[in-house]
Amino acid sequence: MNVLDAQIDWREDVGNDPRLEVLVDEIPDRSDLRFEQEGNLWVGEYEGYVEYFAWSGDGNDGGFSGRCFEVTTTDDETVTLKGPWSSRAGCVNKQGLGPVVDVRLTTDRDVLERGYTFKSGSLTLRAAKRAIDLAADDGHLERVLKFDDEEPYWVPTRENGDSDGARVDVEYERGEA
Repeated sequence: MNVLDAQIDWREDVGNDPRLEVLVDEIPDRSDLRFEQEGNLWVGEYEGYVEYFAWSGDGNDGGFSGRCFEVTTTDDETVTLKGPWSSRAGCVNKQGLGPVVDVRLTTDRDVLERGYTFKSGSLTLRAAKRAIDLAADDGHLERVLKFDDEEPYWVPTRENGDSDGARVDVEYERGEA
């Protein structure tokens, strides 16, 4: 997956965080990802593209209407997650399985130009930094802590601007920051 272009939807008309919108040449298939598990989180990555699920096994099978997701682990084992739940980047980052950044993805330049009909997705912090460097907007990714659990997120911020959340000026320990 190659990051081709990007822009930032500053979302100034609502109280939500800005979103990084990214044009890529392809969105990898789940079969290309290799998942690792930490607790009930399953996180897979391939070429900067990330998917994650919350699943703890039997009795935790009501997500996605009980749909099954087949994943391959980093040990090349195939595991079927029955009815996992989606999660969020902050949970993945707090557990140490990131850092990841939730973004809007597309393989269609027209979607990027229109600014809607993206696919929700996640990128590694490294891939998200490549994307934000391509954006015409003068912004960067800033690490902020959110919610009562102080989950770490990387949020697009204007060079001279402000973002919501508690600022943290430390790099992430996992090596991609």
